[in-house]
Amino acid sequence: MKSVENKKIFINSNKYVYRVEHLTLEGTCSIDHGPKYVEIKNLFVDKYPVTNKQYLNFLKKTGYFPKDNQRFLEHKPNKSIYDLPVVFVSQKDAMEYAKWVGGRLPTDEEWQYIASGPKYLEWPWGNKFNPTLCNHDGQHLVSVNVYRKGASWCGCEDMAGNCWEWTADIHDDGNHQFALLRGGSYFYAHDHWHVGGGARKNNYHWKLQILNEGMNRAATLGFRCVYDAK
Repeated sequence: MKSVENKKIFINSNKYVYRVEHLTLEGTCSIDHGPKYVEIKNLFVDKYPVTNKQYLNFLKKTGYFPKDNQRFLEHKPNKSIYDLPVVFVSQKDAMEYAKWVGGRLPTDEEWQYIASGPKYLEWPWGNKFNPTLCNHDGQHLVSVNVYRKGASWCGCEDMAGNCWEWTADIHDDGNHQFALLRGGSYFYAHDHWHVGGGARKNNYHWKLQILNEGMNRAATLGFRCVYDAK
């Protein structure tokens, strides 16, 4: 069976109004959630989150292995799950892959625009939630190309549910550092001790406290890459 091909999609430069919903569990939040105008420059973006097959190829070609390897690829990817999004990777693990393929992680602002587009859609596919268009409250991850009708305005798939996606953003409130996650996941955690789950709207991000790499690797957290257009 042929594996999914992760094509690159071109995004034209544009200005849009960035505005975010979020959950702050304690204290105040120093992040500027808008509304504010931001400029998106020409770039390419992966159609799908990075798959197990792609990440295993990266390991084979580079020999990459993190110093802090706690929970690294704990799901033990193999041929039977080649087309599922790679998970149990830290932000650094994701950045190393992105650097190898000539890309980077998207900023929080870029991710939102790729999902919502110039019409400010609430969900990748439109303004009304449709449970048939994403893996939002299931039992496990699914292949990245299962929900084709749930693609965003530019053709990117799997942007709501299935697995959260790392962005490049890290914020410091003076006491802790936080990374910003996007998209939601298949697993709906009903307490605050886990990364929240369920599909999330395009304008929602989750603040994940940066601890050690092992603690920040999760069964519901993957990534996709963007590439600066020359």
